Formats: sequence, structure tokens, C-alpha cells
Amino acid sequence: MKAVRIHEYGGPGALVYEDVETPSPGPGQVLVRVHAAAVNAVDAAVRSNAFPTPRQPPKILGSDGAGVVEAVGANVQEPAPGQEVFFTGLGVGSEGTYAEYALIAPVQAVRKPTGLSFEEAAALGVAFTTAWYGLVRRAGLQAGETVLVQGAAGGVGSAAVQLAHARGARVLAVVGGDDDARLVRELGADETVDRHQSDVVAEVRRLTDDKGVDVILELVVSANLAADLDMIVRGGRIACIGGGPSPTAELPTGKAIGVDAALLFGNSGNAGRAGTAETLTEIARLVEAGALRPVIGQVLPLSRAREAHELLAGHHVGKIVLVP
Repeated sequence: MKAVRIHEYGGPGALVYEDVETPSPGPGQVLVRVHAAAVNAVDAAVRSNAFPTPRQPPKILGSDGAGVVEAVGANVQEPAPGQEVFFTGLGVGSEGTYAEYALIAPVQAVRKPTGLSFEEAAALGVAFTTAWYGLVRRAGLQAGETVLVQGAAGGVGSAAVQLAHARGARVLAVVGGDDDARLVRELGADETVDRHQSDVVAEVRRLTDDKGVDVILELVVSANLAADLDMIVRGGRIACIGGGPSPTAELPTGKAIGVDAALLFGNSGNAGRAGTAETLTEIARLVEAGALRPVIGQVLPLSRAREAHELLAGHHVGKIVLVP
């Protein structure tokens, strides 16, 4: 089969499109013919070794996928061959989804939502489970609260805008231009703040009558944490789910103590395979109900994975998806 592997850590140039042996399902394994694989920031982190993983090169990258069950190993009752599924959580301790076939555990297989393309289903994985973990599991977002979503037009951000809207929150979205603003308003944002045109802190204070927001979903902690403390209400929560450009962040401790700030760091991988699949099942239900939809930015052939990672490093809208 064709796959994209790294033989050494590095930039996008480390990605190699090549022939590898097609895997066979062992006991308790499911072989999926991959129809689409989403590109995520964690994939780039694995590629550069910014996120060390148990499996060393050479290895196939990719966390998210969608496809059709090709075969199952011994002792697997569900899913059955021919079933359309989507899944996440690969590429860390296992081979990933940038390939024509992938092995997954039965618990990772979630039925693809009716009416969704494979590309759209693949785009649900990391983006929506990360947004859910930050907003729901960590921050406990409630109806009637006000939430600020940083990087709202990206994969996780656009998912978070929709989830927050679906849960009855007022959504303020930080964007990088007019096109981003139009998109997130279509997804449910009540107000947008252009970080290139406005002082984000001042604008958020104005939009909240100087009260601040209850919850911030922060994707760039190292760059924004100090400013976030100026934008939350007393007792507000900052869900920190993305580190940003620096491995450390400055914390004005007096300011944080003064507003009773709750800093909630989170990694959706801590939910485990079963917990993640449970979240994906709920997300699929909301998709079928019309409350959520994945946002696809670009679809590229698997052979252009290097280009996909270059696009990922710059400003982009929605998810980048690879198709074998």
C-alpha cells in the first residue's frame, strides 16, 4: 500500500510518500481501508519530535481517519466488514492514518454519520474531541455563559464555536480577517473580534459591558495567557488546550489570584480510547441532528502530504484533509 512515513524527525520535508507492507488484522484488531485522513497540529508535532511518542521512526503519521472496514481479526464482533466508520487517536503508539489502510481497535470505530462524506467524517476527530474536552469536560461550559474562542476559524476553533453555540452559550470569536469572521458567524458566533484590526482585550471588555467572559478556550497559551486574565470574569475559567510557539508561558500571578482564575490544562487523549469514542458518538449524533458540521479548508491527495503540512503551519481555515 501507499503511505506517508517519516524516517527521521524534521520539517515537512521529512515526510516520505512510499510503498509499505499492507497490515493484516491480528486478534482484537480491525483493518480499515482509509478513504480520508485529516491533518492536525499533533501530526506536525510528532513529525518534528516536539511531541515525543513511544513509536520511533520509521512510522506512518496521522491521527484521524474515515473509511470502510476491510477485515477484522479473531474475537472481533463489531464493527463488521463493510461498515463505514471514522476514528481518531492513531499515530502515537501505533501506525497512523496517512495510508491506504490502518489498523484500529474495535472500541475506536464509530459509525460514520449518515449523509457525511468520508472527508467530512475524518475532519471530526481531533478537532471536535479537543474542543469538547476543553469546553465540556474541563471548563464545564453551561447554557447562558459567555465563551471566548481564540483562533476561531481553524479546525478546533470552528468546532468550538459550534459546540458552544449548541450548548446555549454566547460565543465571542477571535478571527484573522473578514472571511474568517463570515465563516464563524455562519457557525454560530454572536460576535467576532479581528485580532489584526482591534485590541482584543479592549474589544472583549466592550462587548461584555466590561464584565469579561466566563470561559476562554485558549489554543495559544504561551502567547495569550496574560491577556486572557484581563478578559475573564471573577472566577472565570481558561481552558488551555494548545501550547503555542513557546514551551513556557508567563503568568502574572497577582492578576490570576486577584480574579480567582481557574487555569484548566487539558489533553483530550487522557479520555482514553473508550472515552474518546463516546465523545465521537455524541458528536456524530449532533452532526446528524444538524447542530454541528465539519469545516473543510482543503482536500489534497496523500502524495501531497508535505504541502499539507506547509499549509498547516500558516494561516488556514478549517481542516486540511488527505485522500489516498
